[in-house]
Amino acid sequence: PVPSISWRRADGNPLPGKIKINHSTGDLEIPYFRPEDAGVYECVAENSRGRNAARGQLIFQNVEHLQWTQILKDAHMAIDANLQWECKAIGKPKPRYRWLKNGQPLTAKERVHVDAGRLTISTIRLSDSGMYQCVAENEYGSLYASAELKVV
Repeated sequence: PVPSISWRRADGNPLPGKIKINHSTGDLEIPYFRPEDAGVYECVAENSRGRNAARGQLIFQNVEHLQWTQILKDAHMAIDANLQWECKAIGKPKPRYRWLKNGQPLTAKERVHVDAGRLTISTIRLSDSGMYQCVAENEYGSLYASAELKVV
């Protein structure tokens, strides 16, 4: 027999009034999910042959979109000079950084050091010329900041 589906909060708190339950599919919808909606929810399926329940925990994660607080500026540098670029972004979760040179991942070498949003190139050579990008990313998105290094 087709079971009847019901939902409840496992902590005993009442379901928020904004909740929508589709009784034919058993779907629970919580529009405009807020911190107070977080918790353990239980779905109960019941018919004349028995009863089964499933639980799931909903966690509210406060997401702040990524945005730059410091970006790169083009640089004209002399051979043998030292370059330090830094980019900074804020967001929740906290962003990770990676660097690209001419669209390719930049790998640290003897003169090239990468420390999160900071890129340092010591004793610049003509071959260091190019377009550089700092990428700040988390699981919700990514930002790109670009600058050109011209070695003269």
